[in-house]
Parts: sequence; structure tokens; C-alpha cells
Amino acid sequence: MESNSYPSGASAGDGMDLAAGLWLEILGPDADTGTGFLENGGDSFRAVLLTARLYELTGRQVEYLDVLEAGGAQTIARLLTTDTAGS
Repeated sequence: MESNSYPSGASAGDGMDLAAGLWLEILGPDADTGTGFLENGGDSFRAVLLTARLYELTGRQVEYLDVLEAGGAQTIARLLTTDTAGS
């Protein structure tokens, strides 16, 4: 069985690959990973879906409001690869 743990301090490239893949999975294959979540047609429901997938795959909790405010998949990748207090 695969581990769902995402190592703290994983490389930025790993985080970006995962974030970009989930960005496209949730927002659709035509979404622009360099453009904001809301600008790509994202909404609160999709933000919750993205946070759930992130948790499922990495064990890391990301706030759905952070997803809504994300300026692109790169923002999500930073959230995954940065240790933050309380996470």
C-alpha cells in the first residue's frame, strides 16, 4: 500500500508537479497553472475538493481560503513545501 505522507521539506519541483497536476484535475485541462484559482473558474466547492485531494495525497492540511486566494499552482506548491506553525 502506498504511503500518503508527503515529506516535510520535499523539493519545490515535487511540490510543483503535484500542485500543477491537481490544479488541472480540479479546474480542468485548459486551466492555466500560472493564473489565479478564481480566474480559472474556481469556486469554494472546487477549493474544498483541492484541499481534500492535497490532504489525501500528502497528509498536509491546506486551508481552502488559501486555495481561493492562490495566484497559481505555484502558490499551492509553496504551501506544501513550507513548514508552517500549526500544520
